Amino acid sequence: MQDVKSVENVDLATLIVDLGTVQIYTSTVQDLIDQACIEFHIDDLLKAGQRQWKAVMYYVGKRLFPDTKVLKDKRLYSTGVAMTNYNRYDYEVLDTLCNYYLSLSDRYSKLVSAVAFSHFCNIPTNTIDVWASDEPSQGSFKIWQKLRQNRKDCILDRAYDSNSPVGTMFVGNNEFGMNQPGIGDNATQRRAITAQELPRLDEKKSQELHAIDTQFVGVAADNTV
Repeated sequence: MQDVKSVENVDLATLIVDLGTVQIYTSTVQDLIDQACIEFHIDDLLKAGQRQWKAVMYYVGKRLFPDTKVLKDKRLYSTGVAMTNYNRYDYEVLDTLCNYYLSLSDRYSKLVSAVAFSHFCNIPTNTIDVWASDEPSQGSFKIWQKLRQNRKDCILDRAYDSNSPVGTMFVGNNEFGMNQPGIGDNATQRRAITAQELPRLDEKKSQELHAIDTQFVGVAADNTV
């Protein structure tokens, strides 16, 4: 984390996000990741498990954002009585941080996790779950959706890459119902049969049964001595 006074000494090409009084740089994040690996005795973060990865993200987030007020929306809105930001986060800032977190997950071959992203931003781990019920047009919902879609993509990639994808697919089934009939994305594309369609289905079934009966009669006639 760099103070504004030292910005002149930093390569601005590595700037992740400018929070006004605080700027976050890729070099700072990487230094914190390296420090976490030393403290947690992680020799190769690529080979580290998900729990270790979350611990690293927690370590980084606590030091990047010791005061999460810098992540709050600085715009004020009138309530008719006073001006307030409703104590909500700046979703544009968090979306930028989310994109960088996703790139870190790819770099270190880690499963995308709303919990790990929460650790990276030092925000409560249940916050993003709450965003799932927000309006689809809101920035909060879009961040939740982005994390969910990328997590699902990670699961599919791991299933393809793994020689034994049982564990990966267990996660996929548990969270997305990937292999469960009538559950998951495929199920949402199906539509219910209307009452008007039922007579046509009965008629089609009768025609199919008649055709089968005709075939049996023809075979029986051919086999008659």
